[in-house]
Amino acid sequence: MNQRLKRKIEKRRRQQICEALDLCLQINGLQKSEKELTGNHPTVNMHFWGHIGMVDGDFYASGWSREAVVTRHFEERLDRPGKMGQILCELKELKKDLHSGNCGRSRK
Repeated sequence: MNQRLKRKIEKRRRQQICEALDLCLQINGLQKSEKELTGNHPTVNMHFWGHIGMVDGDFYASGWSREAVVTRHFEERLDRPGKMGQILCELKELKKDLHSGNCGRSRK
């Protein structure tokens, strides 16, 4: 694989990570997002693991609390083609549900 193609792939992956983080911020906001404060507001926890080149996260469709059950977990290594597009699609759907009032709907 030539250097130009490698740079293009890395740039696209960076864009997808930034887009995913932006969607998380749009869903969660910048305030505390605990269920006791926000009710059944969907919550997303996303982690970037730079030392191993991976992102992972949890969707809580009905809000986060210590007892909350994860609605959907995602994990994607960044050194191979993967499911970042699918993760972005699910984040967009969760955001759309938030604005349409369908936040309690469960996902697989």
